[in-house]
Amino acid sequence: MSLINFAREIRNFIFIFVLLLVSSQLVHGKVAKIFNLKDYDAVVGGQVDNSQALLKAWADACNWKGPTGYGSQLLISAGVYLVQPIKLAGPCNGPINFRNSGVLRAPPGSTHADHWINFQYIDGLTVDGHGVFDSQGQTVWHKTDPSQLPTAICFDFVTNSKVQHTKIINGKTTHFTIFGCENVTVNRIIISAPETSPNTDGVKIAYSKGIKLLDSNIGSGDDCVAMLTGSNNISIAGVTCGPGHGVSIGSMGSSSNFDQVTKVTVQNCTFTNTSNGVRIKTWATEHRGLVSGVTYQDIYMHNVDNPIIIDQNYCPEKDCPKGNSHVQINDVKYVNIKGTSRAQYAVNLQCSATNPCNVELKDIDLTDSDPKVQSVASCSNVKGTAEEDTVQFQLACLRLYEKAVESRKL
Repeated sequence: MSLINFAREIRNFIFIFVLLLVSSQLVHGKVAKIFNLKDYDAVVGGQVDNSQALLKAWADACNWKGPTGYGSQLLISAGVYLVQPIKLAGPCNGPINFRNSGVLRAPPGSTHADHWINFQYIDGLTVDGHGVFDSQGQTVWHKTDPSQLPTAICFDFVTNSKVQHTKIINGKTTHFTIFGCENVTVNRIIISAPETSPNTDGVKIAYSKGIKLLDSNIGSGDDCVAMLTGSNNISIAGVTCGPGHGVSIGSMGSSSNFDQVTKVTVQNCTFTNTSNGVRIKTWATEHRGLVSGVTYQDIYMHNVDNPIIIDQNYCPEKDCPKGNSHVQINDVKYVNIKGTSRAQYAVNLQCSATNPCNVELKDIDLTDSDPKVQSVASCSNVKGTAEEDTVQFQLACLRLYEKAVESRKL
C-alpha cells in the first residue's frame, strides 16, 4: 500500500471514529446506546400528551443490556413536550442517562398525583442536557391547597447518581425532593420561581446520606434548601440563594419519631434578599430529636432578614404547642459569615430551656443594611464559644447563659 493510500485509510478511520464518538454519549464514562424520544412518536409543541412515549422510551433504555458497565441514554431533543405525572422506575440493567435537551412541560392546574416526574429505585442515573422542567405552577399558586399539588422532580431510593446542567422552574409546590437516596451529586442546576409563589421549596432532602449540592442557583417562594429528618452527611457549596427563605434544617420535633439531622456542611454560599440565611427550626414539643455536626462557613449575606437563626419555638400555625423543644442542637459552628442584615437582630439564637444549644461563633461580621442602625444579637439558652475580637456582641450574648447557670448554682 502506498503512503498516500495508507494516509487516506488512516484519515477515513479517524473520521468514522469521530462520527461514532459524536453520535454516542457517555454515561459514567462508557459509550451509551441512545433512545431518542422522537423515535417513539413524541409530538412537540406542548399540546399533545407524550407520557406513553416517554414511558416506552424509558422502558427500552432501562432494560437495554450492553457490555458490562456500558449505559443507555434516553434523549429528549429540542422542542416542548407535554408530559402528565409519570414514574420512571428501575432497577435498570446498567447506568442510564436521562438527557433532556428540550422542555418538558407539566399540565396546567392541579392533579391528584403527589409528583410530576418521579425517578425510583435506580442506581447510576444521570440527569442532564441543559434542558428545562417546567411545572407550570403559575396556574395554581393563587387558588389551590398546596397539600394537593405535585412535587416537580422526585428522586426516591436513587443511588450513585447525579443531576447537572438542568433547570427546574415554576414548581406547583416543591421543585426537587431527594428521599431515601445515597451518594447523589446535584451540580450546576437552576431552580426558579417567584418570591410570591407559595410553598415552592427549591430542594428538600430527607432520609438520605452522601448528598452534595454544588454550584447552583436557587430562587423560590420558600426554603432554597430544606434538610429534613434522616439527612446525614450533606454538603452544600457554591449555592446562590434568593429569593427565598434561606437554607434550613427542619422543621423537626412535630412527630413522635426521633428526628435527626447530622453531619451537614454549608460553605461558600451567597444569600441575597432572603427572609432567612442559615436556619435551624424545631417545634416546642416533647418529641425528641438531634441536630449535630453542622458547619456554616465562608458565607456572604446581602440584605437578609435573619442571617443566623435558631428557632426552637417554630410554629407556622395559629395554635402552637406550649413548652420546650426536646430536640437537642449540638456542635453547630458558624465561621466567617459576613454581609448585611435587613433586621436589627443579625444573630438570633432562641434555644430550648430544657435542651440548650451548643454553638461556636468565629469571624462573624454582619452589619445592618441601614448604616444608621446597629446590628445586635439575641440569645436564649445558648452555650458555647465566640471569638472575642470578631464577634463581640455574640460573645456577650453567650455570656448571659453562663451567668444564668452560675446564678442557679449559688
